[in-house]
Amino acid sequence: MIEKPRLVLDKEIVFRNSSRISKKVQQNAKHFQPHFKTHQSIEVGKWIRDLGVADITVSSMDMLSYFIKDDWDSFLLALPLHPGLFKSINQVNNECNLKVLSSSIEHLKHLNNILDKPLQVLIDVDPHYGRTGIPIDHLSDISEFSNAIQHCSKIALIGCYIHAGNSYQRPNKESILAFSDNLMGSITQLKNTLNLPIYYGDTPTCSLLDDFSVIDVLTPGNLFFYDLSQEYIGSCQQEDIAVWVDCPIIEVKARNAWDLPTHMSQSGDEEFAQIVIHGGAVHFSKDYLDMDGRVVYGRLKDNPSLYLDKISQEHGLIIGPKDLIYEAVGQSYLSIYPVHSCLTAESMAGYTDSKTFACYDHMKGNL
Repeated sequence: MIEKPRLVLDKEIVFRNSSRISKKVQQNAKHFQPHFKTHQSIEVGKWIRDLGVADITVSSMDMLSYFIKDDWDSFLLALPLHPGLFKSINQVNNECNLKVLSSSIEHLKHLNNILDKPLQVLIDVDPHYGRTGIPIDHLSDISEFSNAIQHCSKIALIGCYIHAGNSYQRPNKESILAFSDNLMGSITQLKNTLNLPIYYGDTPTCSLLDDFSVIDVLTPGNLFFYDLSQEYIGSCQQEDIAVWVDCPIIEVKARNAWDLPTHMSQSGDEEFAQIVIHGGAVHFSKDYLDMDGRVVYGRLKDNPSLYLDKISQEHGLIIGPKDLIYEAVGQSYLSIYPVHSCLTAESMAGYTDSKTFACYDHMKGNL
């Protein structure tokens, strides 16, 4: 029995996933600077370091401060600069080999005036994701930005950073590959215009592509763990998902026919039931997966026909045909794959080894 939800990590799967991307990077003769925002763990980072990784990517100043303690060669802060960071950026730049990204010349001019020593900067380029950066096909704007940086004496332009988060919105493997083909064409034009190294990373395309000829540095991170969303769009298989949440069962009871989720329809004498678990938004986050109109927050590891259908802050409901529900209740807890491993790891802030039950550290438990 377990008292509360625990985030379980299969070390063997992490090694297998890590080895797969490491081999691909080596075959393409590229540099690997993986993102650590998914696992946020010095212990897990050591496993990745054993594959020859020396440089890492992070997404916050807290994460940067946490991993600096573990003596990595260099750090990429993959969060666009804003004025609230400038003082901390100057301080950390004095302590380590740091790279940052920006698409604001005004921000860089301001930062240039307070830097103690030169800072390495990447141009934040938007691959039509619509979040931050200069659109990838606005080559004249990117060139103008590059030229303007030359007047900042303590800003060293070292490349372009591209995060294709829109690849996660593709419905299947074929669509991801078609998206990648188009994007690689745009990256080729960008590289021919600026002749600068390209830093690139998103898990769906990095998982499925084999040819990274126009990329110089790969920076994905979710592919160490994967999750239900990645499986659904075809960038991994279930056996690649390295984390799940064990949730104590609170009770099992019948579900009223008039109160079923909209995707369920009662036919004949079929009866429905639900499992109430201790496991909700504070454990999984409220990130959900839309499966052709069905909203789910996770899926049972040992029964792929049952999903986490509803969550509140501490509770979750698994709803299904009565026979499947009672078949699933074989022990005092259920193991559930998360929709988004990054957010679940952030919420749980610690890991339990699936074989040894050892505990692995997490950034939030060490700040």
